[in-house]
Amino acid sequence: MKIGLVGLPGSGKTTCFRVFTRQQQMDTHGQQSNVAVVSMPDARTERIFELCHPKKMTQPEITVLDLLALRGGDSTAGEELELVKVAGDADAFALVIQCFGQLDHRGEPLDSRSDLETLLLEMSLTDLTIVEERLSLPKKQGGPKEAHDRWEHELLRRCREHLSAGSLLRPMEFTEDESKHLRGFTLLTTKPLLVVFNVAEDGLDGQAADAARQLAEQQGLATLTICAQLEEEISQLSPTEQTEFVADFGLVEPGGDRLIRAAYQLLDVITFFTVNESEVRAWTVSAGTTAWEAAGKIHSDIQKGFIRAEVTPFTALDEHGSIGACREHGLVHLESRDYVVQDGNILQIRFSK
Repeated sequence: MKIGLVGLPGSGKTTCFRVFTRQQQMDTHGQQSNVAVVSMPDARTERIFELCHPKKMTQPEITVLDLLALRGGDSTAGEELELVKVAGDADAFALVIQCFGQLDHRGEPLDSRSDLETLLLEMSLTDLTIVEERLSLPKKQGGPKEAHDRWEHELLRRCREHLSAGSLLRPMEFTEDESKHLRGFTLLTTKPLLVVFNVAEDGLDGQAADAARQLAEQQGLATLTICAQLEEEISQLSPTEQTEFVADFGLVEPGGDRLIRAAYQLLDVITFFTVNESEVRAWTVSAGTTAWEAAGKIHSDIQKGFIRAEVTPFTALDEHGSIGACREHGLVHLESRDYVVQDGNILQIRFSK
């Protein structure tokens, strides 16, 4: 999975990146994009490791991009398209909104709703530029290519009409073929969006974000409230001190964990596991993934030779202590390629070489 952090100057986007990735202070001056691969500890992986005794354990990972700060109406077309170049393959974006202080980065009165409007508009205009450039290309004459061009032209024309109104593409209804075709254009507003309200330490009740939250709800966007500066300070404490501070501020869990959890929910993903004598590994896939598709996540050769999937629920292993014991209790079952993998499934793929 890959998440891109987007924000205006002064939003605290890079601080959120450090909280997300548990990295130390970086001096970026807003002039470059940072990338980090974050391991996401899953207690189930640790439990399987404890019970099955493989040589190593591999937790799921997420790639996080701290993208060049957009400048609202001052952004250039080049900067907008650079965003596509760097993060067009992101699975989702987190839009960081400044909800602390009295003034924004320009020294003007803070308006979190306007900042969110600006970011959404920038993303829509970036997509509009891509769509219009494609529509301006010469069309093929005659044969199947002409029919395909007409189909694509009508699809992009619908997108252009939507984007020209400043709307996002994600709420639009597309057929499976249309959605697959649009993925090739790396359009930003087709991706899931999480709005992160970065508040002050005394603003954890979220009231400072109310206006922006109303807009996010109108757009059907997921939201998260966080004080990035406080969370960064907490992350530098010992585990014991972190627990105490999180409790003192009425937080359920550290901000980095909350961001990761929100990203999982946003992308609607699940985790399955594989285990052998060498390794227990956690794999992250979209909800609804079939056993055959999961096999491809492990290795293309396993997918090509797929025969059956041997499925053990994690809860069964946790209770009975070994996959062998689960078999004895009739808790291990064989499934075909069309079986929909469930969160926590332990898969052993039978395949022909």
